[in-house]
Amino acid sequence: MRRLWSVAAAWVLLIVLGTVVCAQAQSEVGTVAAVVGTLQIGRAGTWQRAAVGAPVVVGDRLRTGPSDMAKVVCRDDSVLDVAPNTEVVLDKQIFDPGARRVETLLRLLKGKVSAWVSEYYQQPKARYEVETPTAIAGVRGTEFITVFDPTAELTDVVGIAGAVEVAGKLAVLGGSVQIGPRLLTRVEKGRFPTAPRRLDDALFRQYLGGLEITGTGRRDGLNMQHPATAGRVLARQDVPPAEARAPLEAGLRVAAPQGSLADRLSPDIATNLQPLLDYRATSPGRVPAGNVHVGF
Repeated sequence: MRRLWSVAAAWVLLIVLGTVVCAQAQSEVGTVAAVVGTLQIGRAGTWQRAAVGAPVVVGDRLRTGPSDMAKVVCRDDSVLDVAPNTEVVLDKQIFDPGARRVETLLRLLKGKVSAWVSEYYQQPKARYEVETPTAIAGVRGTEFITVFDPTAELTDVVGIAGAVEVAGKLAVLGGSVQIGPRLLTRVEKGRFPTAPRRLDDALFRQYLGGLEITGTGRRDGLNMQHPATAGRVLARQDVPPAEARAPLEAGLRVAAPQGSLADRLSPDIATNLQPLLDYRATSPGRVPAGNVHVGF
């Protein structure tokens, strides 16, 4: 009987150790930085709604609906923007810059994503790839958009900054093309990428559509895309009155001191100036001490 209990105890210990190893293997590799609508994360066969600050681990499947958008900031400082009607899987991420091992593999099942790849991927042997059923886009420190249409079985890759190497999924031994900013290549199932072609302003804006989330940024801050800073949305009190826009009369006018410009503007102008690294180190709902301001 004691022997049977010993064997059972050994099996229980192995199961516990296996659970611990699996938990360690699922370490956090990214954080949900912004959500418009609903972002769902599929993990271990179940789907859960993800809020800002939710962790992202290797193997997670990110899914958005027709009116949803999301932004994920990874530990390698890369940023992934997820457009509406998109499903993408974080298949692999190795981040050990000290050992010169930096790799990320994303698998786009449908929809559109924009990836801003950090400078870590400029070092030799670093790899950042977005794979679809028809194409593979690989980069080193750049920004690009990948769109996959599962019905038509075709992939569009558009460069935003830097260079992107694009190859056909079934023809990876040759026929790859390199695209730069505002260049498009299309890869149909079983075919080589098309010759790069330049996009006009209207078509380029269409590819950018659904990827900008108000109040967030792409690189070193979370306010770069705020509509107020871009001049697209202003409160009534922030628009100069007609008399202020009229030509000034000659001569110098001296008046009593008034409040600062910041005191007279609406709260909409006060955008979040918090650096990206400070944002990632801040728990959701908490404001760190010091001069860092968190505001949403």
